[in-house]
Amino acid sequence: MKSKTIINTLLGLSVASGITSSITGIIASNYLLNFKLRDAEVIRRREIKAKRLDEAAFQALNPKDVTIQSRNGYNLSGTVVKPYNHNHWMIFCHGVTENKITSIKYLNLFISLGFNGIIFDHRRHGQSEGHYSTYGYYEKIDLESVITYLKEYYGYDIKFGVHGESMGAATTLLYAGELANEAEFYISDCAFSNFSLLLTQIIEQKSYIGSGFLLYSLNQMLRFRTHFTLNQVSPIKVIHNIEQPILFIHSKPDTFIPYTHSVALYNKKQGPKMRWYPEHGGHAASYNVNPLTYKEKVKQFLTQYDLLPSAETDIQLKL
Repeated sequence: MKSKTIINTLLGLSVASGITSSITGIIASNYLLNFKLRDAEVIRRREIKAKRLDEAAFQALNPKDVTIQSRNGYNLSGTVVKPYNHNHWMIFCHGVTENKITSIKYLNLFISLGFNGIIFDHRRHGQSEGHYSTYGYYEKIDLESVITYLKEYYGYDIKFGVHGESMGAATTLLYAGELANEAEFYISDCAFSNFSLLLTQIIEQKSYIGSGFLLYSLNQMLRFRTHFTLNQVSPIKVIHNIEQPILFIHSKPDTFIPYTHSVALYNKKQGPKMRWYPEHGGHAASYNVNPLTYKEKVKQFLTQYDLLPSAETDIQLKL
């Protein structure tokens, strides 16, 4: 009788634990996959106020809005800017909660260095379709789809680099390390090295719930809802596959994604690479705080590895 009571108690605790884990996983996955996005108009006004967006100057570049079919099965919203007749391109991946407006400042920088460019909204962001944000897991396939679009419309002989910020930087590295080694170079601005590690750090800072239990519950629900797990979003596991030059940028005061993530990525990257860890600026703010130095570091990187477009242009741009 006593053993039966013990068994029933254990079964009850097991059921209760399972229910608690499921509820925790549902709440955590809802937050992670469906977090609130910044309003596009708020982003636009912010960039204008900070003088990072001059709408008249941008329109003078004759931007072309395009719709790109993702291999994931939905449409992505992109904008092409092609002031030059050569085949050198830059592709820009924005951070989480942002949209392609945020990428215009980087687009301007690279246009001033002689590149054509394309900016686009990640899945679920801006005007792009798609359910859930997956922090690079499905986004890397979207990036590959954007590259395919450029090849189909502008030639399979294009030469291109990819610039990513935050989630966009992780997406860039996952694309390069898992899908293709086709870009000439990559710029990784404040990427996380391992998504599980980042979430562990955030949980331990802000929650009394143990990170192990929470991540286990979250992983179970992510596998069920979106068919991926946190361990599959880990740039540091694939960065050894990237042969091309990478410039790592990460502000040391970043409290959202500690700059030690980029340090670890840089240390594990084999072959050509450069790093810049500014002493000032929060998360994804290296350019905002140090725009002139940012451009200088990018130009230094491109010059060192002979990546600047060689064609002379007759367009004078005020950016």
